[in-house]
Parts: sequence; C-alpha cells; structure tokens
Amino acid sequence: TCGETRKLSSPEMAVAAALDLSARASIATALRATVLEFGGVDIIVNTAAVYPAPGGATESTWDRTLHVNVTGNHVLADEAARVLRAQNLSASIVLTSSANAIVPKSGSEPYDVSKAAINHLIRELAVGLGPLVRVNGIAPATVVAGSSMFPRDRVISSLKKYDIPFQDDEPTEALRAKLAEFYAQRTVTRRPILPEDCARAICWLAGDQSAKTTGHIIPVDGGLPEAFLR
Repeated sequence: TCGETRKLSSPEMAVAAALDLSARASIATALRATVLEFGGVDIIVNTAAVYPAPGGATESTWDRTLHVNVTGNHVLADEAARVLRAQNLSASIVLTSSANAIVPKSGSEPYDVSKAAINHLIRELAVGLGPLVRVNGIAPATVVAGSSMFPRDRVISSLKKYDIPFQDDEPTEALRAKLAEFYAQRTVTRRPILPEDCARAICWLAGDQSAKTTGHIIPVDGGLPEAFLR
C-alpha cells in the first residue's frame, strides 16, 4: 500500500491515486498524476483483477471479467506506452496471470479464460513495445494469505468443499492458514504461496537483473505439476 511504501522509504516517495481498471480515463489520469509527481514512469505493475463467485457464470459475468482482467490490462499498457514512448527510455511492465491459465477446473471458467488471455497479451505486448519496453508476467498458484479473494465465507466454503476440519469460532487467519496448507500439499515444494513470493518475482522481472527477459510468464506456484510447461 501507499502507507507501507512511505514507511519503507519516505513520505515523498509514494502517492496514492484511485484507478478503475475498467475505465481508460481513470488509467490515463493516474498515469498523468504519476508523471507530474515523479517526472516519468519506469515500471508498471498490475496485480488487480476480478474473480467472480464460483458457479452460475452469466453472460454479464463473462463480460465484466474479461473486460477488467483482459481489456483493462490492454488499456493500461496502451496508455502507459504513450508515456514510455515519449520518454524514449528503457522501462518494464509486469502483469499478473495465474496457474489457472493452464490448469482447467470447474466453476471458475471466466477467470481462468481471462488469465489464459493475459498470457498471450503479455507476449503480444512484448513484441509490440520492444526493444525499450519489456513486458513479462507472473503466474501464481492460489495465494490465500492477505488476499481479498478469500474473505471468511469463501474460506469456510472451500474448507467444507475439501473436507478440511475446522471450528466455527476459529479466527479467520487460522482458517486461511489451514486452506493455504491444503493447497501447499498439492505442490512439489509443499509450501504455501505468499504475497511476498509474488512480490520478489515481480521485483526481479521489473528490475535490471532481468534486462534480457521479455514476453515470459514466471510461475510462482511451488511446483504445481498440473501447470508444468508442456
């Protein structure tokens, strides 16, 4: 968050701006505010997406999910490209895909399809914006800790779905930890995926250490066999 960034650096190094990923004008306004405050843009990172409630995917649900998760990222990159081309300096864009882009499952079709589209959007953007602008992505497996996608009711629903024992009076974080551990046991490393794991991968892709990497999606999934590249 903006507050956390200020604590890590200084109050002058972070500015918050509301941004609606489904509205081009909102994206353009946020980018303009960034340029006015800091003089330019070096890195664009997007982790925002919508995850519709499982089951009963209506046409409107499909429309909204694809509009935000796919078109929104396209528009973000398109507006950012205007700034980046004008700067004529090297820059990096990092978008967020998901293991769901590769692993088919029942009940989350709109989200999964949107993430599959993000994978190819990343490749298309890398070709279109190179050589100065690199575009990559990360593909996490399920991140339960600290995720707004897992409010208490959804955590409880998932625990029941997988027959994971729990008590109704357990704190939400304890329930999340149980669910995260269940997902971890599906992976080769047997370790839950944390927000920090995603952040480290994003920082690597955004920085100079990956200066010769573009058009790629880095898995952050603990070694999920179903998502291995084929």
